[in-house]
Amino acid sequence: MSSELYNARIHDYIEAHKQQMLDDLFMLMRIDSAYSEETKTAAEPFGAGSAAALDAGTKLLEQYGFAVTNYDNYVIASDLGTGERELDILAHLDVVPGGEGWTVTDPFKPVLKDGAVFGRGSADDKGPAIAVLYALRAIKELGIPLRKTARFILGGCEELGLGDLEYYFEREPHARYSISPDADYPLINAERGIAGTEIKKRFTAEAAAASPVVSIHAGLRRNMVPFSAVAVLDCGKGGFTAAEAAGVAAAIAKRCGAGLELETGGNTLRVDVRGVGGHASTPENAVNSLTCLMEILSALPSADPVLALLRGFSKLYPFGVHHGEAAGIDMQDAESGRISSSFNVMHYENGELTVLIDSRVPAMANEANFMGVLRNAFKAAGADSAETALNPCHYVPRDSEFVQKLLASYRRVTGDCDAEPLAIGGGTYVHTIDNGVAFGCAMPGVDNRMHGPDEFMLTDVLYKSAEIFADAIISICG
Repeated sequence: MSSELYNARIHDYIEAHKQQMLDDLFMLMRIDSAYSEETKTAAEPFGAGSAAALDAGTKLLEQYGFAVTNYDNYVIASDLGTGERELDILAHLDVVPGGEGWTVTDPFKPVLKDGAVFGRGSADDKGPAIAVLYALRAIKELGIPLRKTARFILGGCEELGLGDLEYYFEREPHARYSISPDADYPLINAERGIAGTEIKKRFTAEAAAASPVVSIHAGLRRNMVPFSAVAVLDCGKGGFTAAEAAGVAAAIAKRCGAGLELETGGNTLRVDVRGVGGHASTPENAVNSLTCLMEILSALPSADPVLALLRGFSKLYPFGVHHGEAAGIDMQDAESGRISSSFNVMHYENGELTVLIDSRVPAMANEANFMGVLRNAFKAAGADSAETALNPCHYVPRDSEFVQKLLASYRRVTGDCDAEPLAIGGGTYVHTIDNGVAFGCAMPGVDNRMHGPDEFMLTDVLYKSAEIFADAIISICG
């Protein structure tokens, strides 16, 4: 069926429902649906917030006349159309933690300002989910026939390992095609592999007690570039004064373009570096507070073993370096692009050190040129272990009928006929699904600050996305 026959009616429908779209989005965004270890139960496997968001999504769908199946608070799903299932549309209602550094509003108090909705989940992925919902509503309420079925799947744990989809697909087959509004327009047909590296070091009790480094805490999640990185120093144990350390911190923070908060009490100095948070797949768009803090600690005049280890780590991941050059893992290929690698989490206390690194790697990455190189580099720097888990690249041919139909829908609605399929470092919701393509919702050239402070979704893009999705659903299932 030609979707162009219905575009004017769909446009008018979305125009008439703009305020309702915003009201529904704000309702979802007020729910802190980040994964919670503290509140998870057998009935709420990802915590109370995720379950609350899925419940809210269920009520919205039912309110608009859709039947909903809840898969034990892992995902919810709803169908539109007749015949075999041709298309799965996967969005998620969980979010990353709110984090720090917000200036426009608090993360779970959405506001409309200057033509944009600000708040956690506006772009990733509650805003796109609402756009899909209204695309389906428009098709349903305008009586547009679908000869095949589209299934709308809303998950509760995309941000922490895709356990929601694993559970669902153990019980249900895949559709022939899948899309997810979890990234960029016009569409993403190639995603670099996602690698998580965990580094461990245990110091003796004697070494820990003698060290000027009391504690270090930075980062909320491996896939988030940290906004804040905090170290507490007992300067007397290092042979330098708190004033000397504060001077070093001020000079390096200024060079890094980071903010700095210092608190002193006798020989104790608390160093809080404030950067700019962001998504680990695009570390170049953030200011990494942790790698800045590492440079500060590396510059302190002490031979202490803890500081010596941190100097070695800082040499492997210096501030402002985003492609693993110093660690020896920089690589790229034509299809999936260049590696990014971001040093995002560190916790040290009582002699126990843990570091988490997020890397987005091209198809050529393997044990010999990537995982083994990182392991050897960190062990040479003094780590006890450095182990990497790799989720391989994802690719759907750009000349496939499916990709071309999606591209045509985007071009028809937006008029942007020059846009071409993209390869990215971010891992979308369809990363592990054959014939899965990420489709929206960030327009070319727009950084929605996903995973960072002041995340936003432009309202015009929200409304336009509903039209794009409706066009695509009709094109594929009509």
